[in-house]
Amino acid sequence: MFEHQVGEQGASAAESGGVLVVGATRILRPAVRTLAARGARVTAVARDAAALDVLAREHEGRVRPLAADVTTADLGARLRRAAGPDGFSGAVVYAPTAPARTVVDVLRPLLPRGPLVLLLTSEWAAPAPHGHARPAGPTAWTPDLLPPALRARPACRPLVLGWRPRTDGARWHTPEEISAAALELLDTDAGTSAVLGTVRPWADRPA
Repeated sequence: MFEHQVGEQGASAAESGGVLVVGATRILRPAVRTLAARGARVTAVARDAAALDVLAREHEGRVRPLAADVTTADLGARLRRAAGPDGFSGAVVYAPTAPARTVVDVLRPLLPRGPLVLLLTSEWAAPAPHGHARPAGPTAWTPDLLPPALRARPACRPLVLGWRPRTDGARWHTPEEISAAALELLDTDAGTSAVLGTVRPWADRPA
């Protein structure tokens, strides 16, 4: 599934405590369902309170809804209350409107034992600077080219969302594909990073 393999799967973070999922009602909705089916206690964060309530009812007792915007100043305090004294055992986060480094800084204290899978859009692999992006070669790009301040964070596992090449035209990945890749990265033994699909040639990306 990955362009850069993440290694063998190990013990799931879901087996040792609560898991935080940010972006729970859309791109990571399948991840919430999978985690709940595996027996995890999931704190599901999204802006759509009604959609969160539906998700919680689908998995009664397993999914705790938390309607919040990741750009608000009180997010850290609200997540600390949700995490409780033991923190989360792992997190999967899609928050494209918030600075990635800020998200990592807020969440790391809440993950004393587990990994943080941070989903990043393909813009992070853009071949020319676009805000947070950095230059890379025309035919090769790896997560090693992400900013060191992001890669160096303990237990942070960036997942760059590329696209799926096809003979009849490239397409973006589905929520099911993205969720499966995120959970694979969450479950792997060693901290690492990965690309889902491909980010080269850049001109081939879907419209």
